Amino acid sequence: MSDEIHENRVYTLLITKGEHDPINQYDFYKERIDSQEDFSYVEYNTLDNDLTDGLFEEIDVTILLFGLYHYNKELFDELIDKSKEFNVPLLLVRSYGMELILRQLEEKSDAVVGWNPHCIIDAIETLVNGGDWVKPCDVADEY
Repeated sequence: MSDEIHENRVYTLLITKGEHDPINQYDFYKERIDSQEDFSYVEYNTLDNDLTDGLFEEIDVTILLFGLYHYNKELFDELIDKSKEFNVPLLLVRSYGMELILRQLEEKSDAVVGWNPHCIIDAIETLVNGGDWVKPCDVADEY
């Protein structure tokens, strides 16, 4: 893929936005990803959009915000199942400041990152381009 095509790509993302988000994980995620000027995306989220088959046919990556998992377990399970059914990669974003996540979610995810916006975008681009996510690019980040 040429750099020009890569730079002009608009990614279609489905982002978890739970009914219960006591520490504003969704808003924090949006702030991080929106801070990146060279990354364009169309957002669907789990509160404002119906999780139809047609929606999953359009999605490039499903973003699971781990901080919402315990409050929205049924929603996560549905997203995981539908994403797997439609072959949509799953990106799990750890809770801010937390390294540990549930092994069962890690095993179902195609990539796991923290809150470094460059790592989030790198993971999205890697997953969309069919690559395997193998590097924990944010293990030592101070974000």
